[in-house]
Formats: sequence, structure tokens, C-alpha cells
Amino acid sequence: MTITVVKLGGSLMRSNELTGWLDTIQSLATMTNIIIVPGGGEFADKVRETQASIGFDDQTAHRLALLAMSQYGYLLAGLNQNLHIVEDLESLSSGIDKSMPQLWLPTLLLKDDSEIPVSWDYTSDSIALWLAAKLNANNLVLVKTKTLEQTKISVEEHIKDNTLDKGFQQLTDKFQGEIHLINKNHHHQLIDLY
Repeated sequence: MTITVVKLGGSLMRSNELTGWLDTIQSLATMTNIIIVPGGGEFADKVRETQASIGFDDQTAHRLALLAMSQYGYLLAGLNQNLHIVEDLESLSSGIDKSMPQLWLPTLLLKDDSEIPVSWDYTSDSIALWLAAKLNANNLVLVKTKTLEQTKISVEEHIKDNTLDKGFQQLTDKFQGEIHLINKNHHHQLIDLY
């Protein structure tokens, strides 16, 4: 069975489309192993704002941003009781054959920042790519609020137009699967991949 990592951005938090995405992901769980990576959304925005006003270091900001992703993850799990929360890679790998979507919280990265640089250049998009590479996933799907012309990406172009974070390019060589960007209004395109 294939593995699909889906990053649900925090920008979906207050949108009507979030329920559609969660329902679509749930319906695909019998066709592919789905792992959700939550974005940071408003929680991460607050970290940026607080760092700018108080002036703490990037290491602290990085850890707080990871916790922001976990906060959004718990919010998603509260909206859909069928999501199975996983925090470590071993449990994620051992649960890979379950027919329910798994929601990965990046808490292990709080202790080890050696693989994800401590910088705002590496956001939840890069973290989702890192996880997809670790799991040898077949597909990485990044859900975006921006209108997109295509679902397959040109990484360089999307970094230039700020659709992807600046660090994303540095991690692409480690991922052998396909990368797709899908607009938040088109959750049905996720089904089209299968």
C-alpha cells in the first residue's frame, strides 16, 4: 500500500473547506496510508509576532513553532475523532497499515534540531517534506490557500512566489516521491491521485 503525507496548513483553520479535507482524507484511508502533518497557522503567527516584540532567539522560536504545529494538530483531532495521533516515527511506521488517517505531531524535533535547521526558512512545508522522505512516502500533498495553475510543482517558482518556504529546496533531493500542491477549495483532487 502507498504512503501519502498531507500537510494541512493552519490557514485552513477557520475555513469552510477544512471539514471537506478531513472527510476526503478519511475516505482515502483504505486506499493509501495517510499521514497528516499540521501547519502552524495562527499559533505560529503568534510566535513570529512575539519574537519580533520580545526578541528571543531563533532556537526558542523554532521550538515554539513546533509546538504551534502540535496545537493545530490537536485542534484537527478535536474536529475529527477518527484521526490517530502519533508523535514518534517508530509508532508511525508500526501503525502504517491502519485504515485510519494518522496525525503526526513534530514533538520529536523539539529535542533534535539537527535535521531541520533552526530558521523561519523551514516551516511546516519543509517539515512535511522531511517526514515524507523519512517514510519513503509515494506522495507529498501540500494544501494551499493560493490559487494554483497546476498540482505538480516547480519548486523554484513556488519558492520565489512565497508559496513554499525558502528551505524546501534544500530537502527535495532526499525525497523520491511526487510532490503536489492542491488549492484548499479542491479536496477532490486528492482523490484524483488514486
